[in-house]
Order: sequence, then C-alpha cells, then structure tokens
Amino acid sequence: MSHRILDAMGAAATAAIVLVLACGPVAGQQKDWTLSRTAWGDPDLQGVYTFATETPLQRPAALANKDTYTEAERQKLEQELQKKHEENITTNEHFSYNALWFVGDQGRPTGRTSLIVDPENGRMPPLTERGEKLRAENTARAAARRAGNVPLINSWEDHSNYNRCLSRPMPRVSQEYNQGVEILQTPGQVAIFYESMHDVRVIPLDGRPHLDPSLRQWNGDSRGHWEGNTLVVDMTNFTDKQKVDDAAPFGGFPQGNMHVIERFTRVDANTISYVVTIEDPTIWIKPWTFALPWRADDPAYKGPEDLFEYACHEGNYRMIEDTITATRAMKQAQPKK
Repeated sequence: MSHRILDAMGAAATAAIVLVLACGPVAGQQKDWTLSRTAWGDPDLQGVYTFATETPLQRPAALANKDTYTEAERQKLEQELQKKHEENITTNEHFSYNALWFVGDQGRPTGRTSLIVDPENGRMPPLTERGEKLRAENTARAAARRAGNVPLINSWEDHSNYNRCLSRPMPRVSQEYNQGVEILQTPGQVAIFYESMHDVRVIPLDGRPHLDPSLRQWNGDSRGHWEGNTLVVDMTNFTDKQKVDDAAPFGGFPQGNMHVIERFTRVDANTISYVVTIEDPTIWIKPWTFALPWRADDPAYKGPEDLFEYACHEGNYRMIEDTITATRAMKQAQPKK
C-alpha cells in the first residue's frame, strides 16, 4: 500500500475521532477524566463494552449531505425508536426470536446520520467493475433461491457461514444481539473477546510481520502498534471463504483482498472511539472509513458476567436436515406448471 493511501487513512481516522467526541452523548461531561495506563505504561483500554447502536452504517439517501442531527432531532429520533421497539414487542413480527430479546441490546443513536464518515456523503464508494459483477451475481443467486420471502435450502452449502456457526465477518459493525466485547491487555499483546461467535483476537504489538500471504484465516491476521494514545491494528490475510452471500454488513463480498486499519482510542471513562478504514481496490474504487463508539455505560453490559455464552455449534445436523426437508416439501406443494 502506498504512503499516500496510508496518509489518507490517517487523516480520515483523525477526523472520525473528533466526530466521535463531538457527537457522543457523554462528550464534554467528564472534564476531570484523565487517561489511565497499565502497569507497563500503555494506555489502558481494558473493560467490557458494547458496539450496539441505532445509527445505520450508510446514510439514508433522503438525508443527502446532512451528517449530524440537532439535539432536538436526536431526541425525536430516540422517541420514535423507543415507540418502534414497543410495537415490535407487541406484534413480534419479522423476528427470528421473540422481539423482547432484542430491545435491551440495540444501543442508542450516535448523533450522526451514518457510521460512515468518509466519503463525506456517508455512503460506501462506488463499486469497481468486479464489485458490480459480484453484486449482480449475488443478487441473482439469492433471487433464484427464494420462494416469496422464504430462502430455499437445497444443500448444506446454501446456509451462510454464520448460520453454520463457522464465522462472522470482521470487522464487526452491527448485529441484532450479542454485541458485547471485552478488551484485555498484557505486555506486548492485546486480546479482544467478542460475545458473538465467542471469537478472540490476540493482537501482538512486538513488530512481527504478518503471516505469509498464503496463510488465510476467517478473522484475518492482526498486528498492532501504538501511535500516541491510539492502538492501531493492521488486518490482512482474510479468506475468500467468507462467501459473497454471507451477511457481512458492508456488502458480503469475498474478503481475500481486504485490508483493514482499526484505531482504538479511549476518549473518556466510558467510551472507546473505534475508527475503521477498509480498502479493497478490487471491490471499491477507494478506501472508506466508519466510526463507531464502543460504550462501557450500557446497563446490558456492566461486566464480564454480562457476556453470554454463544451456544452455536458447527455440527447442527438437525438444522440442515430440517431446512432441506422443508424446502423439498414447499417445492412439492407448489402447483404443477
């Protein structure tokens, strides 16, 4: 990667951290707060957080170039979301589980109209020719495997990696539930535990090189270093086994060429600014950046005991059998043409 692109990533990330400070609900409320450090002198990022938020990744087209809400608009939005949650519990429509399970794990709006901060329009950049081709193929494949709103499962391979409990794409942006994380630090390493999929990333800080490019991993290969009070993590070596029809929040494209730069900065006692720049020149015409606060003041995530076991196992034979059997029954019940 060229220095020019790295410099652009750094500039976008710095601007994003400023935006997190400006838009966060706790901004300006902890004037006496000072950054704590570990016994060996690194900035202390440790704790339990949630990245749950009601803010969409991409800005709705109707909001055009409006990047933030006024305080009155934010309060109105929160009231509307609360009303919607109550309606969901009452009707329980369109949910894989009872809607009551989701309400306590939705976070709150950030004050911005999108998590994406670069490009300025709050939306992902245009796709490359390859990206457009992959999206069209993915759309056509998904349409061919649906009966109305019901996905048809003809083979175990028709289930996504996530439904098969193999993996969930990184970086994590937004989910329906289990959005808790825990950060632990030791001299020379940082570990991040994700409640969903019980994933743990162990990030070395000793300057070692990335794995050989021939070695690919579900969650990529992470290498970190400190830039002032910010932990900067470089992620490469993703695998294309994260298939294009998986539920990745940024398009579901194969991740083999993806390069990610993460920046973790504690901005007050309860908030880590998590700023991520994603680059894949085979998919998007330029890199793009999103900013997502990780919060330690959510009542659903007060400590490690609030990180639930994610009881998801790869050998779910009954799920595979039932979904294939149901698909065959649906096809048999369809009128003969």
